[in-house]
Amino acid sequence: MAVVPMQKVRLVIHESDVESALDIVQCHGALDFRVTDTEVLKRQAEVIFPNEQLLPRMQHAVQFLEPYYPKVGLWRNLRDGVDVELTETEITSRVQDTDAIESVVSDLELLQVEFAESQEKVRQLELQHKALREWHGLSLPLHNLKTKHTKTLLVTRDALKEQEFLPDSITKVFSDAALPHILTAVSETKAAITVSVEAEMINQSEKLIGSIGAAIAPELTGSETPEVEILATSEHLAKAKGELAMLHDQAEHFAITHLKNLQVASEAIGWQRDRHAVTDSALATEHAVVFDGWLNEQKRSAVETAFKEQNLAVAIDELELAVDEEPPVEISNSPLVQPFEAVTRLYGMPGYKDLDPTVFLAGFFFLFFGMSLTDVGYGLFLMVVAAIVLTLFKVAPPVRMFAKLLLFVGFSTVLVGLLFGGYLGIDTKYIPDFLKQLQIYDPIGNPLPVFYTALGLGVFQVMFGIVLKIYSEYRNGRFLTGVLDQGPWLFVFVIGILYLATSTGYITAFALPQLVNLLYVGLVMVVLSSGRKGSGVLEKLKNAALSLYDSIGYFSDILSYSRLLALGLATTALAFAVNLIASMVVDVPYVGAILALMILLIGHLFTLAVNTLGAFIHSARLQFVEFFGKFISGTGRSFAPLSRKKKYIAVKDE
Repeated sequence: MAVVPMQKVRLVIHESDVESALDIVQCHGALDFRVTDTEVLKRQAEVIFPNEQLLPRMQHAVQFLEPYYPKVGLWRNLRDGVDVELTETEITSRVQDTDAIESVVSDLELLQVEFAESQEKVRQLELQHKALREWHGLSLPLHNLKTKHTKTLLVTRDALKEQEFLPDSITKVFSDAALPHILTAVSETKAAITVSVEAEMINQSEKLIGSIGAAIAPELTGSETPEVEILATSEHLAKAKGELAMLHDQAEHFAITHLKNLQVASEAIGWQRDRHAVTDSALATEHAVVFDGWLNEQKRSAVETAFKEQNLAVAIDELELAVDEEPPVEISNSPLVQPFEAVTRLYGMPGYKDLDPTVFLAGFFFLFFGMSLTDVGYGLFLMVVAAIVLTLFKVAPPVRMFAKLLLFVGFSTVLVGLLFGGYLGIDTKYIPDFLKQLQIYDPIGNPLPVFYTALGLGVFQVMFGIVLKIYSEYRNGRFLTGVLDQGPWLFVFVIGILYLATSTGYITAFALPQLVNLLYVGLVMVVLSSGRKGSGVLEKLKNAALSLYDSIGYFSDILSYSRLLALGLATTALAFAVNLIASMVVDVPYVGAILALMILLIGHLFTLAVNTLGAFIHSARLQFVEFFGKFISGTGRSFAPLSRKKKYIAVKDE
């Protein structure tokens, strides 16, 4: 339940064992490699990855075939998963025969070429068929559109732009210009105008056509009239589509026969490429290859055991850290807390010397989410969805982890909903008496207790963050610094709480004037503590004066927790509004019940989606801004080990 300890190490591996050793490291995801920085060793000779050309071809083949693989229903896909379960031996056997893989890829590439050519042929024929249909009324044979002495221009115009009959418009402008021509009318918006092939005649004709708002259509291909050519083109198009359908069937056969094997092989060879990239950047001695990196200390024992079992010549030496050098950061938590890592990882990894905030934020996030959603029905829905995903579906580990988080926050919503009397916006007078007895808060009728509870939780979390800062400084050997920096503010908070409790009559052991004096003492302690920092007298005085400004930051942080009241009220109000609208249409004759049911279903699903998103975002924001800043000094670089990136393969035991 902390930041995972890292070791800066150097691996020295005999050149014959490099591939096997890196395979073990990759399987465990134990080592984040970095470029070796030393002048003692030399750069090893460049080694070409044997499948450098084959791998991208395989990946392209997979992308091409995936749309042609038989579609599986969503339920079955989620239930069975998409991974292929294989042992290490089976994975190795799938990638050994690269010649067979390349043969399949080559055949598929030929199919892709034929596919592309056939698709282009169909596209051209469809364009030709469309153009011919637009000119099906043209009586001229197409081979006569351009002769030795004449050229026929096909003229079109949108009838909405001009109401005048197009052939009449052409006749008028050409007659006024005394330009020799032959007009063949096709329709109100289409006509063929035959003129001399002389360049001057063509240019003048085009200008006259443009002057009446018409345009020259592309030339038609063929020799007979459009009506005859349409029949011939239809036959060619049907034949081309038939050929394309045959190629489509071949692609489906390829997908059924080879897709899974290609997916497995491309992924496994991708692992090999990642190992080769690490090896290619390493340095070497005469008979060994040297790697530097960061080793996950928790996995060191397992890695060394695997090296011994395979009798590999590997030496691991721990290196000293450079000045101000910080290892990459990974966090590890118990199964109960691990789902809340999703919140921490959204923020970013803490610094290597910081505390892992996950275990501390888990309880707060659990409670704040419930206070933001505040409805038993919505909480039960989230729990049911999460339970279905966890028990019936095979999903990726990140999705499974998020489902666990959804289960926890759904349970929190149910608990808080019982205290707030939230049951899908139903009026509490319709709720059974035993459930009414559990209700403590009435966020609509009396929101102030909820407001005070939210602020109280804010005060507690801020104070908890101050305590964690003191503990963090203690872990890093700066306990006195932590006490001097944070202790005075903690004292001020405690006295402030006692003052409020005394002034409201909850506590009678203290006198208000005494608490006021103690509060002044606390503020003086804050000023003196901050005043010790700085290199000169003026800087010390400036730090002392500015220290009281932090009180404004603490005050605004605590007020931010009022958003819990706002979100809870929004959920209750929206759920009630949905029920109210449904009740207004239920008495509509014949269809009232159906309309009411649809409004309830759609309205509550919408309310659930919007308010669940809001509850997650704002509960996380309270952690990131108001809590983390109290004890986390900065974000660290995430641990990025050499590992197997799994998309298609699930490795099982032998």
